[in-house]
Amino acid sequence: MNCPRCAGLAVSDYSTDQQASLSSGFHGWRCVNCGMISDDVIRENQLTALALMKRRRQGLPRSPDRAQMLPLCRCVPRSG
Repeated sequence: MNCPRCAGLAVSDYSTDQQASLSSGFHGWRCVNCGMISDDVIRENQLTALALMKRRRQGLPRSPDRAQMLPLCRCVPRSG
């Protein structure tokens, strides 16, 4: 696999969290050339950030207006 940052060689890597009390880690990719680490979660967060930046450039809000998210309904009072 090629590194998306520098186009160098990226190798499969298992990284562990040294500060966590439990043995936790993740499988990802590490570039031999520049050291960039990537996995599915990192990539998803990068895509979300890019989408937010695109919305801001277009002048759109971060998320749809709450009124647009709620279904339209007409409340009719019940007769007693």
